[in-house]
Amino acid sequence: MSVMSDIEQRLADGGTILLDGGMGTELQARGVPMYDKAWSARANLDHLDIVEQVHDDYVRAGADVIIANTFAAGPLPLEAAGLADRGQEINRRAVEAARRARDRAADRPVAVAGSISGMGTENVSRIEQADASRLLDGYREQAAVLVDAGVDLLAAEMIQSPQWHGLAVEAAVETGLPVWLGICAGARDGVGNLPTFSYPELGFEEALIALLREQPVAAVAVMHTELDDVDAALDIVFRHWDGPVGAYPHHGDYRPPTWVFKPLAPETFAARATRWVDRGVQIVGGCCGTRPEHIRRLCEELKARGTERLA
Repeated sequence: MSVMSDIEQRLADGGTILLDGGMGTELQARGVPMYDKAWSARANLDHLDIVEQVHDDYVRAGADVIIANTFAAGPLPLEAAGLADRGQEINRRAVEAARRARDRAADRPVAVAGSISGMGTENVSRIEQADASRLLDGYREQAAVLVDAGVDLLAAEMIQSPQWHGLAVEAAVETGLPVWLGICAGARDGVGNLPTFSYPELGFEEALIALLREQPVAAVAVMHTELDDVDAALDIVFRHWDGPVGAYPHHGDYRPPTWVFKPLAPETFAARATRWVDRGVQIVGGCCGTRPEHIRRLCEELKARGTERLA
């Protein structure tokens, strides 16, 4: 049985899958330069050894799924950074680093996810003038490289706009691999409405409904969402989705091109995350600003509670 079959069976049986934590922010914390246009993607060329070390640390912390460093390696960020001609290399090297770390985890199965994100579409006025078919082709090319390099599933991350981010999800679904949809929420407004993270005029619920209508994904995760806004987002996800649900929040602020870390005790993170598991979340981990110590503490807490795990 493949590692992905194991994960899918565990989810079907009501078990919990532990994700890793932030990758780009962890690279920054270890001294790897971040870049304005393609953020952490260039690390796959210049600092692949550190990328691999981060994966190793998350595996040792207990992660069942590690996400390759391809969040910022999509067509728009790489084109803006002048790296479009090295896109296949950047994506392939990222997956190879994750697979090497996975292969060293001889005591248990670990899955490798390839990230396809909406990064680069934040400027709506610019992207609405772009050629949608060309953008879709770019996502298809990235997805094909990730699959050929050997990922077990695809994580469509920081997805919000059905119109533009939906193209990334479409390309991922076309590969035939399981796709976990990662949608992010912003802060609630004065009357309690929950927007998406990057588009305050677009409601989180509106975006989720549209995205689920268009693409047959395997799981839905609230990701890159501040800790205090996760529960409100989960309320909406549980209302519209009856498959596996995930949560991997961020903590801190992004001031391009660097992340501003804020104090977050591993115990505090684990307490929040286990509360989400109690609500029915089955896929849990961290995003930007969370580190291996947060995943390690969460793993310890899940084991102490007797939560059924992949390993």
